[in-house]
Amino acid sequence: MIKKCFSLIVKLDNIVLKNHVFQAIFSAMRQTLPVLAIDVYLRLLLVLFLAPNALFPVIFNINLKITGLQIILSILDVVILMIFAAALTNKYLIYRGIKNNILPILTNFLATYLLFTVNTQDFSHNVSQYLVVTVLTLLSSESYYQYQRLFRKTLQPYSARFLVWSAFILGLYFLVQPYVQQTTLQLLISSILSSNFFTTFVGLLLVGACAPVLYWLGIALPNELTSNQTTINAVVKNLDVILKNTHATLPYPENLYSVYGTFSLLGGIGNTLAISFLLLFMSSKRKQNLGLLSVFPSLFNNNQLLYFGLPLFLRPLMLVPMILSSVAGTLVGYVAIATHLIKPASLVIPNNAPNLLTAFLGSSKLSSLIVVAIVFGLTVLIYKPFIELDNAEVQNEK
Repeated sequence: MIKKCFSLIVKLDNIVLKNHVFQAIFSAMRQTLPVLAIDVYLRLLLVLFLAPNALFPVIFNINLKITGLQIILSILDVVILMIFAAALTNKYLIYRGIKNNILPILTNFLATYLLFTVNTQDFSHNVSQYLVVTVLTLLSSESYYQYQRLFRKTLQPYSARFLVWSAFILGLYFLVQPYVQQTTLQLLISSILSSNFFTTFVGLLLVGACAPVLYWLGIALPNELTSNQTTINAVVKNLDVILKNTHATLPYPENLYSVYGTFSLLGGIGNTLAISFLLLFMSSKRKQNLGLLSVFPSLFNNNQLLYFGLPLFLRPLMLVPMILSSVAGTLVGYVAIATHLIKPASLVIPNNAPNLLTAFLGSSKLSSLIVVAIVFGLTVLIYKPFIELDNAEVQNEK
């Protein structure tokens, strides 16, 4: 049964890899990787050293006041999406047989800028809308292809009729951008996650299974699913109880912070730190370099380089191990806490501390690190056959 399921996943992944649309998407993501690496490491520098609430200034009680860097990084996030949209437009139109595609590239480049900057007072909103940008860029590129087919005799790509197309696309993006900038979905998910249902076994298992799917699809998620669960009601109530009486029984020992955030986000959504570790030992030089590039950010819960470089986005081969690893972490963490093998993480630790240390720092118990090591070992075993298969596909392509 397992072999049949694995074979089915491999067949589906091969279909996706051979599809010209997905080839354009994955190629565009890899082309964006160098700029993304700059963004990731600058952001790492910010969260570890330069921000007022950065990890090391908080630990050593140093007051750093560096303004403007967060805004620069937020702008760079938008620039990454703009470059991705431009690269995707180029790749897709080349596949469609259109080589003179400067106008649609510029149009989609500027349209993506409009999508995230117009009618907003700052850059604080979530721009991790990879699915939205991908779909809109593909639709725009296809419309250019169909539009050009109507005027086969027109050789001038900057004629008035093509400029009209460009203006029309920019206008559509302008109309769509208020809906893209809305945080309704993120706020709705945050509101749902505050329910006590997500302190139960079923609720936590549901989060462990669904979060990787949403992330894999390129849907922007709230902080509760990506990095910070300490604002959830159950966590706040636990902390109140501890402050009043250190030895009191916690009302919600199993919650998103103590289970999901501690054992299912090792390296980011899907416990992807194991991927960076495995890539270091692959025969493909490109995969080894990706492992080296991504392993340090992954230690601090940022797996964007894997998301673009492997990629994780829309790859059937990657979705299954992401779900299994996330669920495995949730399962092991819940059982360890429920059976009193370890003390749950209930103390709020410094922002941006590695999730590998959350169990220890949040409970002050070294025994928690053993459970983290078990989870990491399980995720390595889960990812290993999938990463090896992906590496074999790269070798076959060569």
